[in-house]
Amino acid sequence: MTRAKPRLETLLPPPKAGPKRSEGSGIFPPAPRNRGVVMVIALIAIVLIASLLFYVMNVGRSVQGRVVTQHTADAVAIGGAAQVARSMNTVAMNNVETARLIAAVSVLDSLPLAVDMSITDASEQELGDLDAVAQAVSSQINSGVIDPWFETMLRTMMDSSDSESVVSEQRYLRELDDLFRNQPDMVKEMAWYIAPSGDMGKMHQAMRSIDAHSRAVMLTLAESAQSAATRSAQANLGNDDSGNAGLLLPAMPSIPWERGVFDDYERPVRFGLLPGQDERLVVDKVTKGFGQVDDEVTNRGPWDAVFGWRLRVPGRTQTMPGIDNAPVPNPPAGPQTAYEPFGPETLLIRALFRSPYSQLRQHIWDLYSIKANYLWSGRTLGTVLDSNWEVDIDHDDERSSDRNSDYAYGLSRSDIRQTAFAIGEIKSRIANDPGHPGRKGLTWNTIPGGPGRRSPFVRYIGGWSDPRNGSPIRINPRSIKGSPTWSKIQDHIWRLSAIYETDPEGSELGGDLSIGLPPKQTGTDADGNPTYAAQEVHWEIDVMLIGVNVGGDIEVTNPWDGFDRNSEDAPAPIDLIHDQFFPDDSTARRQFLTFLGVARKPSRPDFWPTRFNGNRAYPYNTAIAQAYIFNNHSWDLWTQTWQAQLEPVTRFDDWVDQADAAVSTSQTANVDPDEVAEMAEYLRSVQTLAPVMLNH
Repeated sequence: MTRAKPRLETLLPPPKAGPKRSEGSGIFPPAPRNRGVVMVIALIAIVLIASLLFYVMNVGRSVQGRVVTQHTADAVAIGGAAQVARSMNTVAMNNVETARLIAAVSVLDSLPLAVDMSITDASEQELGDLDAVAQAVSSQINSGVIDPWFETMLRTMMDSSDSESVVSEQRYLRELDDLFRNQPDMVKEMAWYIAPSGDMGKMHQAMRSIDAHSRAVMLTLAESAQSAATRSAQANLGNDDSGNAGLLLPAMPSIPWERGVFDDYERPVRFGLLPGQDERLVVDKVTKGFGQVDDEVTNRGPWDAVFGWRLRVPGRTQTMPGIDNAPVPNPPAGPQTAYEPFGPETLLIRALFRSPYSQLRQHIWDLYSIKANYLWSGRTLGTVLDSNWEVDIDHDDERSSDRNSDYAYGLSRSDIRQTAFAIGEIKSRIANDPGHPGRKGLTWNTIPGGPGRRSPFVRYIGGWSDPRNGSPIRINPRSIKGSPTWSKIQDHIWRLSAIYETDPEGSELGGDLSIGLPPKQTGTDADGNPTYAAQEVHWEIDVMLIGVNVGGDIEVTNPWDGFDRNSEDAPAPIDLIHDQFFPDDSTARRQFLTFLGVARKPSRPDFWPTRFNGNRAYPYNTAIAQAYIFNNHSWDLWTQTWQAQLEPVTRFDDWVDQADAAVSTSQTANVDPDEVAEMAEYLRSVQTLAPVMLNH
């Protein structure tokens, strides 16, 4: 039987009884306490971690402040520079717009009469251009046309579904004519210097408002640039910190500019060139305002540099289809050799509705030229030929419903001011080809009247051109083989016939695919290349007499009456003073077109500032940035391509001087003078370190 193990307490002797312990009695020391040690260590760790966290947060805040400050300096520099560039572009836009308004005054005032000369009103007896054409062509179609191809052309002229037909033109112009007749003072209130109401015309008011705006822009350029820089600083820094500040240097930017005289607009308006001397000027051979600033490199002008308003025409060696040159399948696509600028007067005329069958654009140009001369040369009132067409040809042929009592062959030669003809052309492989529709493109084809001209077209000739005595048109003798023949083929229609030769060295090798004429090979040259022969092609031109103009002279009104171009109040352009401001002058470019942005932001720790601030002498983050403005098209206040761009900071010493000068400039917009002084002092203090700080 196993004996149980004794328990521990039974193996140890019982403790002896002793005196009772009393804490603090002095007989026994107090027992050590272990409670609370971990808490102390934890508190120390928390303090260290918090300090580290505060440090990280403060450093992050400091880095963020530096980034924000640099971005602000960039914004200040580019904001101020961009405002200067914007101001210069505004003036350039105003100069251009005023030049366009000057041209538009005379163009707009020419429209009512030009339209009236093209259209016959219900109350009028005289036939306008379009009505004369429509009446003569309709009568000819009703009487019959021998050549099918010419009849087709004439019918196309009267096709109401064609947007450019005579009928459509009549409809468009009649609407304008009704508008001008129902509101006779509408154009005058806009274009006349002294309107019928007694007030200044609206377009003249606009010119004066633009002139006042340009002057205000240049006079307030410094304030607006500094204000733009300050707003840029506020947008980046915010308004919640009293130490935030931004400054543009120079504190009062300036651009060398001057205001010319009204006559300085003449070259821009008429020729598309910048102001200056010009032998073609009507007003003065030597300008009273700006000196000549037009230069193909640095001063190309707005119409060339920006808008591309240059007239490009084919070179002398190229040919175009039509009466003056032998027909070709397609217009040549060779290089453009002639290069001539043109101004808003030409552009406005070209932008107007082009009439293929009336003299509308020519009427406008004639009227405009007279009205413009009232302004530039001060000429007295001039006259222009009115439209009063007689389409009766013979005494017994009334040409449909002609309301006039005369007839062309019964009028005195001295009474006839103009003659009009409808002209169509074809080229053919066969002489006297009637031009049947089924053979078009195989044996014959029509000839386009040239770029922008329909076929058939109407030709207006000054004076009396009697087709019974010969052709009213001429063919360049170098374009044909032999002499052309002129013959009457039916009443009121004559034919000019000629033979020309194709070009064996041209793109079609002496053939003409438009009439189904293939090249004719003659052999090969010494190098084995095929050679081709020129081939004869017949050229037929049908000419129909429309009628004669027996109109009289009518007086042309002067929209500039009462305007004094020598008055101080007359609009005048603003431009740079080019004698002080050359594009290649680096000193002038830096003085007037280079800017420095300075920004500062308080650098205060968010946590425990007494420990982390370190008693800094200058408790701000400060940054600088440099910007410049330039025009890569034209160095003037006519071309709206002035731009601003950041660049590396250069010549720090100059900027320190500018900062010192800004302290005494009381006009700096929205910038506290004390803050300016502090920033200037800081820049001066780091001047010796600038080479290192700017090139790290």
